[in-house]
Amino acid sequence: MARLPGGIVTPAVTPLKDGELDREGISELLEFLRSSGAAAVFPASSVGSFHLLSLSEHSRLISEFAARLPSGLSLLPGVHRGNLEEAVELARLARDAGAAAVISVPPFYSELSQGEIADYYSALARSADVPIVIYNIPQMARNRVEPGTAAEVARATGLVAGVKDSSRDLASLQGYLRELPGIPVYEGQDDLLLPARVLGAHGGVCGTSNFTDLPGRVWRSGSPELQSRLSRLMAELSAFEFPSAYYYLFQALVMGRRSPSGYLPRPLRPLGEREAEALLSSVRGIIGDDRGSSG
Repeated sequence: MARLPGGIVTPAVTPLKDGELDREGISELLEFLRSSGAAAVFPASSVGSFHLLSLSEHSRLISEFAARLPSGLSLLPGVHRGNLEEAVELARLARDAGAAAVISVPPFYSELSQGEIADYYSALARSADVPIVIYNIPQMARNRVEPGTAAEVARATGLVAGVKDSSRDLASLQGYLRELPGIPVYEGQDDLLLPARVLGAHGGVCGTSNFTDLPGRVWRSGSPELQSRLSRLMAELSAFEFPSAYYYLFQALVMGRRSPSGYLPRPLRPLGEREAEALLSSVRGIIGDDRGSSG
């Protein structure tokens, strides 16, 4: 099992135009990530509203990203579903499409024991015969993956390629680093990127990297000033229902579409014209980017 790359992993928005998957948008996003120095792309992420995808849409999304993947960028698709069978189906598809590993939250909605969570991940990895990245996001999944549980799955399968910790708890991140020596651990919150780097994280999974290279600059430089700007950006985005602002800023800053149509999956509502313009102006001031001034 090859070691996953360090640095910035982008949890991709799902590019849409008039409510349909936008192949041009996927290509533009991937080229933007390549040019900004991202290490990997994570389609079917939380930012990408994976929970709103049908199984066929989920499969197509993985295939479309795989078909357009530029050299130097690793593919880490999300395979989270409401049942193990569909997750295995997607993981096999991703494996055959050349994914370096697949990412999965634990089963969500109902609370499970740590033993049940370990059984789920072990079955997924073994059934699909693919390396997995364990995704800990208890505030959304309602199930926390304890560091010891991740270590148990790693010992049992030999197929744990990494961990993404989005718990907002640096003690949790340290637990994974301690329990999984040699296995990459990624911070899942942009505003904790620099502290995680100091603690020894392998990289960060940063939603803002869909439209700015600021996370990459933070990671490469270790600059507190740049981290402060990234934290200001996150505070700006927090005023909007997640993940609508990420989708709009990708459209405006990467695609050059100031007034995109059908860019959010249903039932999410688009930003109003005035709030979108105000957001764009504020964000450009933070990241020092004047793209999106026309279109």
